[in-house]
Amino acid sequence: MAKASLKIEEFKLLCDYDKTTDTYESKRGDSYISALSRLFKLVNKNDKPFTIDDIKKEPVLQSFRFGGVKDYEYICDLQARPLRISGTKRENEKILAVKFASNKAEDIFNNSKGVSYLITCPIDGKEHIIKIGQTRTPFKKRLGSYNCGVVNNWRTASTTNIKMLQSMVTTRLPFKLYICDCSADQYQTTWHGITSIKFASPKSLAVEDIMVKQFIKEFGKKPLANIQADATAD
Repeated sequence: MAKASLKIEEFKLLCDYDKTTDTYESKRGDSYISALSRLFKLVNKNDKPFTIDDIKKEPVLQSFRFGGVKDYEYICDLQARPLRISGTKRENEKILAVKFASNKAEDIFNNSKGVSYLITCPIDGKEHIIKIGQTRTPFKKRLGSYNCGVVNNWRTASTTNIKMLQSMVTTRLPFKLYICDCSADQYQTTWHGITSIKFASPKSLAVEDIMVKQFIKEFGKKPLANIQADATAD
């Protein structure tokens, strides 16, 4: 059972009760956000999860004309599993990687160091752009960071991690992950006759920076989940 800083009854405030199974599961949409606001002060837009209506207002991948978009490869879907409570056992909410495009895509997800990533949300046949980011570790590890944004960590997790995970719980929609793999540009340094391990190059940072700036140039704003003041703050 996961260690809790919230009391079990507080977790249940965020859930709908299923009488047939005697279990609780996270609410969704405005009902979930309303329940969150009873436990936490959602004082600014970065504290508040985005909704399906918010996503529909975002630019679509098909209209992003910058040529760099073509260097991003579809990897998998990302799907939120809601918070669940059965008796005294609690299973935290979590983003799962599902439906990998290929074995190669799964290998990139698990092992490529230094990637820029693009996350979209398909609605009515259009993929709305949600996030442009980068990580110098494999995306599998970045996803682990996003999954630190559970409600139980609301006061300690980063705003970005909370925003991503809680928004996906709110919408309960599948998202798509695309990666521009910069791992071929890893480098090593030899110093005093000793060679270091391979490190991810700064290319993923540069790619993210260029992508975000081109997005702003075309659409007049940053992607919905790019909430940091610094566009390259992952």
